[in-house]
Amino acid sequence: MIHLISSLMALGITVLYFIFGVKIHRLWPNPVTIPIFISTIALIVTLLIIDIPYEQYADFTSFITYLLGPATVALAYPLYQHRKLLVQHVQPILFGILSGSGMSMLISYFFSMWLGIPSEWSRSLLIKTITTPVAVDIGKVIEANIEVIPTVVIVTGMFGAMIIPSILKWLHVKHPIAKGLPFGVISHGVGTAQAIKEGEREGAVSGAAMALTATIMSFVIPILFLFV
Repeated sequence: MIHLISSLMALGITVLYFIFGVKIHRLWPNPVTIPIFISTIALIVTLLIIDIPYEQYADFTSFITYLLGPATVALAYPLYQHRKLLVQHVQPILFGILSGSGMSMLISYFFSMWLGIPSEWSRSLLIKTITTPVAVDIGKVIEANIEVIPTVVIVTGMFGAMIIPSILKWLHVKHPIAKGLPFGVISHGVGTAQAIKEGEREGAVSGAAMALTATIMSFVIPILFLFV
């Protein structure tokens, strides 16, 4: 009974903070005020103040984590709607996924080497642009630090969703393929949610990029580590 009440309270606070983030973003539309960033900061501060470990909070809000699966599956709808656009531009999409993911891995590798980050942690950084469920499974195969992976992936997605719109605007990128790809490749689910705000086609491209990045990298990364 106590666990149920605690879970309901944790879920309620989480939802309220997200609603608060949405309202803040509507009042001051800015990359720094995206709802997931505002609500995450508010939750971190709250957990620190009331001294609740993250593991306990994660247990209380496991229902929200469960909804990640259906939410990911729901992305199939815009993919189906814009399937012709995706098939028509399959070559640049695949090139963008491979080059974007490859560059991200190289930067993470050399950055980890430069800072002297332990091997388990650096392997976790290599898969930061892959959606969390797949990244965790890949992490087990390449012996990465499993506990670190969700945090690294979420932070990458969150900051990518904050920064990418400004970069696209600065570069005057207009094409839906070019706009949607970086969200899906770099910021996975969080980025796709932001891409949908840019437009339906951008959201569909981002969803496809997220799925294809996870699929391709789940094969490529373990094979690469066979030779390391």
